[in-house]
Amino acid sequence: MKKILVAAGGTGGHFFPALSVVDKLTESLKGEIEFQFFGRKDKIEGRILPELGYKLNETNLRGISSAISFDTLKLPFKMLSAVQQVKRIIKRDDIDAVLCAGAYLSIPPGIAAKLLGKKLFLMEANINLGKANKFLADRADIIFTSFDETKKYFNEKDGKKLRCFGNPVRSSMLVKKDRVEAIKSIGLSAEKKTILIFGGSLGAQAINEAIINNIDEFAKAEYQIIWQSGNVHKFNIDLPENVKLLEFIDDMAGAYAAADLVVSRSGATTTAELSVLGKPSILVPLPSASNNEQLLNAKEMEKKGAAIVVDNSEIGEKLLPLIRQLITNENKLAEMSKAALSLAKPMASQDIANEIIRVMKW
Repeated sequence: MKKILVAAGGTGGHFFPALSVVDKLTESLKGEIEFQFFGRKDKIEGRILPELGYKLNETNLRGISSAISFDTLKLPFKMLSAVQQVKRIIKRDDIDAVLCAGAYLSIPPGIAAKLLGKKLFLMEANINLGKANKFLADRADIIFTSFDETKKYFNEKDGKKLRCFGNPVRSSMLVKKDRVEAIKSIGLSAEKKTILIFGGSLGAQAINEAIINNIDEFAKAEYQIIWQSGNVHKFNIDLPENVKLLEFIDDMAGAYAAADLVVSRSGATTTAELSVLGKPSILVPLPSASNNEQLLNAKEMEKKGAAIVVDNSEIGEKLLPLIRQLITNENKLAEMSKAALSLAKPMASQDIANEIIRVMKW
């Protein structure tokens, strides 16, 4: 039985692309492969993996803060302890390879893999290279990237390891959904243009405030809005019939199918989904994102004509005018949709799985 240890957690942006590759490897190898994960019980992997039947090797390792504190001083010792933990897992379960999808949690498995002579595969979702993947790059056998531009962050030696296959999206996103059924299931009219606005599981305060401040204008509009607010922001406001407020969206594929225009953050997973589905978008990069990664992702979409990028500090004043400008302009929406599709790499999961199988000689 073939065995892979996966380090991909903390956020959906790291977790879901890796899970898509896991699904394709399982499918391609007809189930003759086992996976277990390394991560935190209190993060997204801790909620989802038990439902899927995968083993989670728990760690209490936390992210690296730039501020000097007692915890940061203890970090090297915690990292060393985590490396030893992963080495025991690899030896105990005879792991063949390690797949890391970025973030601090991937560092111990990456180090342990090379110390024990195991194959190491890295996944980088963003244009710029994350700190963890930068640290592990010279130890990796293959590095999967989402953008050709990422190669500028590598030296000539490590550049030969790159495979630009795109950022994997969940298989559920690739199943075409009926727009009318999707809109009706949300409780809105199939006759109106629909705008999907979301900011991730925690919502996005600036985007939420922009909607609230313009709610009277939205009430007069001929279009309708699906608004995912997140679980942090609670609102006591009267909503018009054409605005549907949801704390979470369980069926994102359905929400995308309903949308003629999307307003969102610009994490790598979101931009990959927008591309695969050909959705025109207004992107509001998260200003606190590590390495300014969301701004770079958004600018790449804008450069191709697939999106309009708005600074987080300006969304309050620009959201309504931009929506008015775009939602009635069929030609512009069609152009943006075509541009988004030109960036799409729907076979990313399968291509990555195929390359892992080739390198492992499975």
